[in-house]
Amino acid sequence: MLSLDNALNEAELRAFDARVRDLAGGADFRYVAELKMDGLSMAAHYRQSRFTQAVTRGDGSVGEDVTENARTIRSVPLRVDTPWNDLETRGEVVMNRRAFERLNLDRDREGLSRFANPRKPPPPAPCGVIEPQITASRGWNITPISCSPPACRPWTANGPALEELVRLGFKVNSHRRLCHTVDRKSG
Repeated sequence: MLSLDNALNEAELRAFDARVRDLAGGADFRYVAELKMDGLSMAAHYRQSRFTQAVTRGDGSVGEDVTENARTIRSVPLRVDTPWNDLETRGEVVMNRRAFERLNLDRDREGLSRFANPRKPPPPAPCGVIEPQITASRGWNITPISCSPPACRPWTANGPALEELVRLGFKVNSHRRLCHTVDRKSG
């Protein structure tokens, strides 16, 4: 799994748009813009409609198998109704604000220091080498941002792929928009 590039200002965004336009060679295209989820990148693999494996990006070359912990994350469907033999989704494992506040209240009761933010609290992390029961108690969710071939070959855009992920039972980012250009006015 590769990391996503960031565009931190308008000039970088426009440079990205120019590269996309060049690669598209004049073909029509659109962007799916969504709020960025910042957590742990994870790929979930399905074979014959069953969840079989979850891996993290690791160092970009070698990831970590986190299958048993991912099975305890409620937003990871263990079965999907898909006609394809293989399906891979990629997304971010995140903790919502309510679960984070509950975690800190539990830590207060146990006399432990509070976590500063839900982004990447110190171990136990969302899917690291820890007991699956601890992962289950943390309130983690996966928000898929894409699915990979061969399952998604019929789609030439991420928007329809996200809609298919919703149909399959995944909780995708509801804060998304189909955009024809990078200009704010064009939405």
